[in-house]
Amino acid sequence: MRTLGKLYKILNTSKLLSHPSRYSELFQALDLWLLQHKHLWDVSSFHSVGWPWQTIEPDLCDWLSQLKACPTESTVEQALFDHIKGFKPFLFEWEALSYADLSLPPNYFSAGIKGRKWQQITAFSNRIEPISPVLEWCAGKGHLGKLLAYQHDVSIHSVEWQAELCEAGQKEAEQRQLSQHFTQVDVLKGEGKTALKSVKSAVALHACGDLHTTLIEQAIDAGVSYLAISPCCYHLTQHALYQPLSKHGQQARIQLSQENLKLAVKEVATAGQREQRLKRVELAYRLGFDSWQRKVTGNDGYLTIPSCPKSLLTQGFEVFSLWAAEQKALQTYASEIPFDGFEALGYLRSEHVKKVESISQYFRRPLELWLVLDRALRLQETSYHVTIESFCDKALTPRNLLVCASL
Repeated sequence: MRTLGKLYKILNTSKLLSHPSRYSELFQALDLWLLQHKHLWDVSSFHSVGWPWQTIEPDLCDWLSQLKACPTESTVEQALFDHIKGFKPFLFEWEALSYADLSLPPNYFSAGIKGRKWQQITAFSNRIEPISPVLEWCAGKGHLGKLLAYQHDVSIHSVEWQAELCEAGQKEAEQRQLSQHFTQVDVLKGEGKTALKSVKSAVALHACGDLHTTLIEQAIDAGVSYLAISPCCYHLTQHALYQPLSKHGQQARIQLSQENLKLAVKEVATAGQREQRLKRVELAYRLGFDSWQRKVTGNDGYLTIPSCPKSLLTQGFEVFSLWAAEQKALQTYASEIPFDGFEALGYLRSEHVKKVESISQYFRRPLELWLVLDRALRLQETSYHVTIESFCDKALTPRNLLVCASL
């Protein structure tokens, strides 16, 4: 078995991440690396009953076939190094987190907020240095804004699309005598532009897809002095193909689809046990039904079915399959070929899918960093000083990357 140590020293991205002037260098290296290994991560795990790389990487497929359980990330990395000619892994290590010495808010600040979400909010607040006045983008009830107002002594303007959340957030702010006011706007229609022109800072914690890219572009136009953004859900965009923000991104070698963008956030580290169990059941049921439909229709391709009510997953495979058959007008076949045996086949295929995804998901963090670098480079191109860091441990949230930009 070859050792990874020397390669780690060469490809340790942390050294480049700690030097913002080298973000473009890192982006280009990462872009080339992702292109070289595109056949490993740009796969549809559900669609094939075999290994998607059987003819290209037979040694890797043989290794996967011999495994009794889904491999760990470190095991996958070693296997890629052993079985893929010329493979060089990227190493992602982050410096130990240090937090500002900020005043702790009263306990009632976290009332009604799930523990993990409150921890994310406090970690985010501890890593940023906003300048008053501050715009809280896609604020919800303004929980982040309230903490910022208290800990950083800044005035907050919270913008949110849902009127009832604005009303609830405003009521809480007044009760706590905080310098925070709400405006109901649709930022995707450009209704946040006026607010951006009257602030010095803008913050967004886990604003999805087009919501945070819209903030970046409109903040640049408004000349906002300080930005702190933790991106999320890159796939929630109106475009079928990813539209790069930066010049470097527009010249990139790889082009990302909606499915590729989903891969960048496909992680369930924070899911509860019940949620993870239902995900396992749903995967097996969908694959079992797919095996059934291939049998009855002769169609050897994966048949996509709509999202299902979670309650359906507790009623057994046959009930789920009857529902799925109705969605695709296949219910008449149910009396001809029963669903018996296809549930077990679904569970077998689900183990296969997990092995396929163990390979593609190795590239999840590199893909996410590619996307975050595209955002950072866009800001650098418009004269912002930009840093990328993690604001909390990934066990708290896998979406733990923070982009801070200042003029």
